[in-house]
Amino acid sequence: MGLRKLMAGLSRNTGLSWARLRSRRDQPSGSYNKLNESTDDERKTIATNTPIAMVEGSGRNLKIMSLLGLFLISLITMANFLRSFKGADTPQCQPIYMYPAYARIDGFDTRYTPLAKKYHLYLYREQDQDKEPLDENALQLDGVPVLFIPGNAGSFRQVRSIASACSNLYYRSFENIKNKQTRNLDFFTADFNEDFTAFHGGTMLDQAEYLNDAISYILSLYEQSTAYGSRTLPKSVIIVSHSMGGMVARVMPTLENHIAGSINSILTLSTPHAASPVTFDGDILKIYKKTNDYWRGQFGNKESFFSKNVSLISITGGVSDNVLPADYAAVADLIPPGNGFTTFTTTIPGVWSPIDHLAIVWCNQLRVVLATLLLESVDDHLAEKTKPLLERMHLSKSLLLSGFEDYSMDINTIANPRKSFRNMDTDFSSGVDIIEPDQLLLINKENQGDTGKFIKILIPPTGEQMSFTLVTSLDSPSVRFCKEYVQTQNVKDLKCISADEQMVTVPNSSNLVSYAADSSIDSKLKPFHLLNFEEDVLSQYDFIIIEKDMKAFEQENTFLTAVVSTTRDEKIAHVSPWKLAVSDIKFKLKSDIVAIETLRFSNLWDSLIAYKLETVISSSSGPDPFIFEPFIRQWVVEPFESKWHMNIEESKIDVTFHNIAPFIPLNETLRRPLEFSVIIPPNIELELKVKINWTLTLKMLFIRYRLGIASLPICFIALTLAYQFYYFNKTSTFISFDAAVSLLLQNWGPAAMIILYLLSPMINNTFVERILYILDPVKLNRPFLLEKEKVHTNFYFLGIRSCFSAVLGPLFGLMSVSLVSLLYLGLQLVELLVKKVSRKQVSRLVTSSQDEITDPSKINRKLFQKKHLIIALFLNVAVIFYIPYQLAFVIAVLMQIGTCVRIAFVKNIDNSRYYSNLRNYNLSILVLLLMVMTINIPIIIVFLHNVSIKWETSFRSHHNFLAIAPIIILVASNANFNMPTRIPNNSVDSLITIGLLSYMGFFSLVYGLRNLYWVHHLLNILCAWFFYGILRKKISSN
Repeated sequence: MGLRKLMAGLSRNTGLSWARLRSRRDQPSGSYNKLNESTDDERKTIATNTPIAMVEGSGRNLKIMSLLGLFLISLITMANFLRSFKGADTPQCQPIYMYPAYARIDGFDTRYTPLAKKYHLYLYREQDQDKEPLDENALQLDGVPVLFIPGNAGSFRQVRSIASACSNLYYRSFENIKNKQTRNLDFFTADFNEDFTAFHGGTMLDQAEYLNDAISYILSLYEQSTAYGSRTLPKSVIIVSHSMGGMVARVMPTLENHIAGSINSILTLSTPHAASPVTFDGDILKIYKKTNDYWRGQFGNKESFFSKNVSLISITGGVSDNVLPADYAAVADLIPPGNGFTTFTTTIPGVWSPIDHLAIVWCNQLRVVLATLLLESVDDHLAEKTKPLLERMHLSKSLLLSGFEDYSMDINTIANPRKSFRNMDTDFSSGVDIIEPDQLLLINKENQGDTGKFIKILIPPTGEQMSFTLVTSLDSPSVRFCKEYVQTQNVKDLKCISADEQMVTVPNSSNLVSYAADSSIDSKLKPFHLLNFEEDVLSQYDFIIIEKDMKAFEQENTFLTAVVSTTRDEKIAHVSPWKLAVSDIKFKLKSDIVAIETLRFSNLWDSLIAYKLETVISSSSGPDPFIFEPFIRQWVVEPFESKWHMNIEESKIDVTFHNIAPFIPLNETLRRPLEFSVIIPPNIELELKVKINWTLTLKMLFIRYRLGIASLPICFIALTLAYQFYYFNKTSTFISFDAAVSLLLQNWGPAAMIILYLLSPMINNTFVERILYILDPVKLNRPFLLEKEKVHTNFYFLGIRSCFSAVLGPLFGLMSVSLVSLLYLGLQLVELLVKKVSRKQVSRLVTSSQDEITDPSKINRKLFQKKHLIIALFLNVAVIFYIPYQLAFVIAVLMQIGTCVRIAFVKNIDNSRYYSNLRNYNLSILVLLLMVMTINIPIIIVFLHNVSIKWETSFRSHHNFLAIAPIIILVASNANFNMPTRIPNNSVDSLITIGLLSYMGFFSLVYGLRNLYWVHHLLNILCAWFFYGILRKKISSN
């Protein structure tokens, strides 16, 4: 109500009406429906009461829809900036300390790369640990080369955290490294002067070219190093990259100056592999396409160097990344499972925290894991300086995945026992305690004397619901899975596999814990360990042996509990988001033994929707306090995202996840339900309730649909202009922008909302998508590229796959109406201010004489004024030789603003129909130009950045003057108060005008989000056609 009063007050105070074709003082003298020198045919087409009556009645629609859109924008804005993440989504990174030093490598100059004047190469050194790079002018490189690539607007100094962790681990804690073939790491990094890689394809290519030359130079340095001695010289470099630096790393092998075999191990942090985060620049999209095709082609050949040697691990910070959607870090459609995968920081054992886009390079828990991974992957004896691909992948899985994924089972010796069986060298002379199936084993400080050193847990010979669960607070419990082989009647051969290496590290779940990261790396609390196997694994064994360490249980709160259960409780809920939108769903979990209860929501797979999980312990017959507090692992099959929800005794848990997401390739053969594994201690009953979390759902929309701020309003503006030209051709009155919007909403508003809802399910249809792909003029997005692998991508409209989320279509439609209305209202306020100023200074600010102002025929004698023609020619020449056409576009917008200001001055002298049409036409063109300008701004930022760092070469892209010339020419013609001529609606020219504007609206709506740069070219074509309409008028009048 307050917003409505405010808008109404603005309208009353400023004289700006939402519901009028134009104000009374702007109407021509005489009757409204009288035309200026109209022909008889023209008079027949005009209804005497058409504009006022229609618009007066339709203004309410514009007000209501604008206010609704403004309300939605406010909700999303408040949710995005005021609603903080809670629980498992709360970042818990520890602070870090280091002593960095950077040695600039000046020897890498223009003799080796033409880009040396723009970029620089540095060597990182941790003070008091790494060797000085020079010793009496002798090069002192004795480690394994690693190249860190910063991301968009990133600094070379971001290398310091990971490099420092590697140095600390190698020099201070070498005994903790299992790999004895490892060596210290020499971290090199590139200073890109904080280039905007994400905005400009040319910049990405420059960086990739520079780094290929840098690798060649780095490898040559080791040949000169006296510290390397007789060791095998390196022939490859390990790549660690952040953000868009990961894409630069993937582009490098595609270039001609790449040294074959010089890259075999790539680690990327928050890199958008699956899709470009912005689509302002066509070159970026083309580079993505070319690079993806190259990598798929290489991995498609099983004998290629890539297939046999290259690994790529993509790590994302998850929901806390507020720069790019974590969904974009997916690599499943690009990299075979044997060569790489995507993981989340919430999944990584010992990290268990979401991490934002910048913190991912310095978060202490993660940098320790990465340092371990890098040093354990090194093999100094090989020229590649890394272990073979299979060993690197095993290391990556063990360190970066939770341990519960089926994908990681190939490294699990318990699941694959044949090659890992060892003879058990004990006769159990000290005694064995037998634990039957479904009998709970619990050992703690109070009862440790009740059992002997060895405990045998029997496994029944059959049982489809059989499972084994062990939870312990011990650091290294001794657990063996055993099978007896009968040699003779009295001789049995006992073969066992130790589970020590297969223990899954999970967060500590004591009553001291609030977050999973409370027991992460370098925390005061130690994590728990867990084993969980089901019938397919247990059927290979006869029993499980637990060897008890008597001293281990002398400490308080130390426990080990285990059980082989013959029943497994797995609850499958087929509830849909539609049901959860109006009600919740409840579950009760109860067990007499330690158990992992699974809740599977088969229809909850849409990443756009967040949920709330409410938990409460309804009853308990176990000890107080519990052995451990119940806790929950939230997970999806792919990508490998796990989250740990702690302290759930009575809590409301936010549930966000990354699964099926807009514009991301989807393997349609995989089931992708949202799942919860609830780990509960014995003898408690837990109640759970699930419902939709609306505020968190709104918060998650912004990061995924930021580009919609430009594309969807452009659709609306183009359709409004189409209606204005239709009405102009029909009545000779070019109605104002707000009047056209009002009429559109009155006539087609409800239908448009229905279409916007139905559009998502329609587009998700394979047949419709094929048609849209055929009609796509760009064809950089290929939804059926991997159809043989059952991988499909929805690139069109909002990229939505569910009918429930399709409601976002109308919501974004309302927000687009509101944004455009606010923009136009702002222009009207400026116009009002100009009119107030012009009442006193018309004679100074209007260069034309009074006769010229009041006689339109005198103004329209020329297409251009000389000064405007000179400016147009200058801009086109500047585009050819120096500036990008996007900068010329902004200058053209400024010229159009100047034209609108001059018209506002003129209308204070003459309120004729001609100037009313001229005003409405130019304001509508300005609204369109301003919205398209948002697409061009990023390239201008890159250009100005290059100017600021005094980069001497020309801007090597976007110099096609044909991409801007029609826009400049039209704006120059508008500056001389020209506008397209009126033509019959049934003429070919009129159909082309309406068709071009309608197609622009259609393209912006359906293709715009993933092809924003192309909207500029459609505008360019449109401006050429508008200028043709003006030129045609001049030719016919002469």
